[in-house]
This record gives sequence, structure tokens and C-alpha cells, in this order.
Amino acid sequence: MPDELHQPRYAESFRCIGPECEDSCCQGWAVCVDKATYKKYRATPSLRRLASRYIELNSRGRDNFKYARIKLDPNRTCPFLDPDQLCHIQKQHGADFLSKTCSRYPRALAQFNGRPLQALFLSCPEAARLVLLSPRLLSADDDRDFPLENSQTLAGLQPLSLQLRSFAVQLLQDRAYPLWQRLFVLGIVCRRIHELTASQQMNRVPQLIGQYAEMMAQGLLRPHLDGIPPRPGLQFDLVLGLIRRRLQIEQPEAGFAASVADFLVGIQHSPDTPPQESANHYHNAYTGYYQPFSQTHPGFLENYLINYLFRTRFPFADTVDCVEPAIDPLRSHLLMALHYRVLHSLLIGAAARYGNDFSSTHAVQTVQRFARSVEHNVGFLDELKTLAAAPDFRNTDGLALLLAN
Repeated sequence: MPDELHQPRYAESFRCIGPECEDSCCQGWAVCVDKATYKKYRATPSLRRLASRYIELNSRGRDNFKYARIKLDPNRTCPFLDPDQLCHIQKQHGADFLSKTCSRYPRALAQFNGRPLQALFLSCPEAARLVLLSPRLLSADDDRDFPLENSQTLAGLQPLSLQLRSFAVQLLQDRAYPLWQRLFVLGIVCRRIHELTASQQMNRVPQLIGQYAEMMAQGLLRPHLDGIPPRPGLQFDLVLGLIRRRLQIEQPEAGFAASVADFLVGIQHSPDTPPQESANHYHNAYTGYYQPFSQTHPGFLENYLINYLFRTRFPFADTVDCVEPAIDPLRSHLLMALHYRVLHSLLIGAAARYGNDFSSTHAVQTVQRFARSVEHNVGFLDELKTLAAAPDFRNTDGLALLLAN
């Protein structure tokens, strides 16, 4: 593994399609303005008046990145948009005048082990298509950055974060196993590392990772994994509770509300539906409608999870810009598993809602709406972090409930 952590090629290849995009990254979000850009606007005669009117300083403390924010108009649209929905600032002054938030999006930049790492926010429709519809998200060059051969020897030469990241990327691409089983095994490994860390036995981590890589390669875990039964009733209740909580925290955008409606229609659920009937509809929607789609598009959610690993700096639990938190593989994995569970369930409902007409276009749209309303909502993400720290899912039974289909 090279000393410098790479930026995946797919993230580098993203290109904005501008006015052809069906959504707007300039609507509905409070856009942060970094200190240097704010001062540049104030020092530019043609922008000084607009900056005074539409940009306000951050009252919650002014770090360099979130020094100020753009005030949206009554339609929750950026006031710097022209009638053709293009940025007035960029048109008049060039891309160098954009704030870091605007110039980066949908690129998700973070520090990982002191080095830059880039992924994509799938709240951007074009980024979602680029990631989700790729037959294989990582190229051969990317794969060379994550060698797993002789993993015990290689792992011993690297920090724990790189050892586990390399294992996770290779594991999630192993299509010999259903995706939920790959994610389940990753959770077991993260829990074991959590236990070894607590007992100050970090020296055993490279051996642990090597053992699980070998067991997966030889199929030794398959009988146990295939014997884990799904529990659609409890799983549906969990998902429904999380969706309801998201709707309570803040009024979601119309797109996400439509995806939730598709989910409920697809599984034929109403407040009067008996729990067992909802569970049966949920399970039948998965086997009858979503499974055929996933077999035709085996990389769809696999690609989502790989991009998630890069975007969130797995196995670090938080994504604070340019700040490296303590490693927390178990909590980091559970956050990913909760995202996967809600998104996967929304896709199951959408597949049943549209039946034979369900396509990759519907699937991409569902992910993009989910990303926009969930992955950028600080309040809901805080609740997911709290749930990931609770004991409910920190054992094999809880993990199976969350993931098994």
C-alpha cells in the first residue's frame, strides 16, 4: 500500500452538468462562506453591496470554514442565482470567487491519517448516477491501493485505520456473498476490534483482519451467514420509526416526502394495517420486486457503501472537516449500517410501488433524495449517532436484525 492515500478515480472524474441538472444544489440549504471568500466579497466593489444584503456572519462562532452564511430568499433559493439558474458570482468573476462550499460540492473532502481524501455527495443527481450506475466503482488502479494478499504482513506495517479500510473495501466488493452478509461480517470485525481496543490488545488486530479475510475467501463463514433468518417485522418497525423521526425533526423536501410515500404505497402500509400484514408485504416486496433489480445491478448499493466509506472517513465515526477524531470502528460501522437499512428499505418500497416499470432511474432518484434529506440533516444524523452508541445493535443479534434480508 503506498504511503499517500489515494483519491478514487471516480471522484476525480465528476463533472457538473450545470443547467441540465434536474435538481439545484443552490436551493434549500444554508450555504457556508469561508472567511477568505467573505473578505474577498467585501473588498470587491461589484459584490460589496450584495454581500452586505445577502450574507450574514455566523453567530455560533466563526471558524474559518463557516465564517458566514448566505441568506436564502423566500423560496429557499440562493439569491446569487441568475434567472437561468446559474451562479451570478461565477459568471461575473470566475470560479475562483466561489466559497469553498460552492466550489467543492458535490466533492466531499476530508483528512484521513493527515492526508486528503475525496469522495462524492450523492445528493447531487449527476454524482449519484456516476457512483451508483458504475458496474465496478473502483478501477484496477484503485484496487492496487488496497492490496489484501498477505494481509497479515501488510496490515502490520500500517495504522489500524488503513488496515481496516483496506479490508472493508475488499470485503464489500466480494460478490460471492450477498451484500448484507458482507456488511454483517464487517460489523463483526469492527466489534471484535472494539473489544480488543478496550482490552488494550491492539497487537492482535492485524491477525484478526487476516483471519477473517482468509475465512471469507475459503467460504468458511458461509454456513453461519446463510443460517441467519430475516426478521422483516422488527426490521420494518425500526425503519418506519426512523423515517417518522426524520419527518418530525424538520419538514423534508418534496422529493424525499414522495419517496416515503412510494415506500408506504409499495408495501401497502397504512396506520390501520396489522403489524404482521405489513411485515409480510415488506418481505414480499423485497423478494418479488427489489431482488430482481439487485441481481441485474449488483454494484448499485455496493457502490453506495464504498463511496460512504470514503466520504465519512471510515473507521472514524465523525466527519469534522480537517479534524481527526479518535478511531471508533464499531460506531462508524453502525452509522453506515443504519444509513444502509433505511435506504435499502426505501428502495424496496419503490421497487414494489413501480413494479415492472421500476428502473435504475427510480433507484438513483430514491438515493439522491435520501442523501439530500438525510445525509445533510445535522439533527437527524445526531440521532443516528446516539442510536449507534446504544447497546441494541452492538451484538450479533442486533446486527442481524438490522441487516439480514
